[in-house]
Amino acid sequence: MKTIITRRNKSILKTIIVLLALWGILAKMYSPLILPGPIITLKDTYKLLLSSDFIVHVLITVKRLLIGLGLAIFIGSILGIVIGESKKIRDLFQPIFHLVQATPPISWLALAMIWFGLNGKATIFIVFIASLPILIINIMEGYQSIDKKLIEMAHIFTLNKKDILINITIPSLRSYFKSGVTIAVGLGWKLVIMGEVLSSNTGIGSQITNARLNIETGKVLAWTIIIVILGGVSQKIIDVLFSFNRRRQNLFKLVRKTR
Repeated sequence: MKTIITRRNKSILKTIIVLLALWGILAKMYSPLILPGPIITLKDTYKLLLSSDFIVHVLITVKRLLIGLGLAIFIGSILGIVIGESKKIRDLFQPIFHLVQATPPISWLALAMIWFGLNGKATIFIVFIASLPILIINIMEGYQSIDKKLIEMAHIFTLNKKDILINITIPSLRSYFKSGVTIAVGLGWKLVIMGEVLSSNTGIGSQITNARLNIETGKVLAWTIIIVILGGVSQKIIDVLFSFNRRRQNLFKLVRKTR
């Protein structure tokens, strides 16, 4: 495992070096106003990190992202399980969720700006409405992978619906739920920034807009680097949380066996 991780890290490092080299070459061909080089961008990133309002705007963006994703995960999980339990309900609502998922986020944002104004609520809404069908569809697909023999055996042993849900259904949906959350978080970062760029005067997106209006290309790139880092950290947090949850479940099973 350590060998595999080391090889992967080396590959990532090589990719970064190649991208930085290409970036440096292209930067020499254009004006810094068009494409500042890696060193200039690094200096702008450092200045951003030291600025007094950096944490404020980052926290505003993270707050909006967490509210939108939190609502989507909570409601999407409940609806996914309820709809997945009934084939008739699933056949009725599945096309609707696919239709919502196919709607361009910019259309939702335009409507949200009309409905909620330019106070940040529109940004939360598009994160929610775009992430919701992802969670529901993933959970519904997870129901198709549940071992039917386990369900039949549960009925033979006269287990109630609650026990089947806790001991069979939810564990079977775990990987699909994690996949849905991972996709939703990755998409959520893109949408929350887009929403702030177009509809807010606070948050990371608003700072990108200000940098664009002032033709501060280095600052735009600096904020982009920070967004990529924050997105990567959030994905790692998801992996850690799900890994911790699995270890805890295994520990509980071991304790039960020893009793």
